[in-house]
Amino acid sequence: MTSEEYGNRLPTWFHRANWAGGALACFAIGAYPLWQWGGGWGTGLWALFWVFMGAGAANNARLGLNSIHIPARFRKKEGSARNKASGA
Repeated sequence: MTSEEYGNRLPTWFHRANWAGGALACFAIGAYPLWQWGGGWGTGLWALFWVFMGAGAANNARLGLNSIHIPARFRKKEGSARNKASGA
């Protein structure tokens, strides 16, 4: 089963909520050092990076994109010896 097949089984609101949670986490990761240590070029770059990451996640939430990724090693392959032995 591919990521797309697995993700299509879930409702769109799940993917939107999953991406939105990621976006909020990114914004918090970026904002926390600024709040604790104040501005500086290092903390500014850190915050800028996480703002861009959060903006991308927020955009994916807005679009309702599939938020599920299944690594290739866990995908079922049709006709493989492992699946034949297990009866899958």
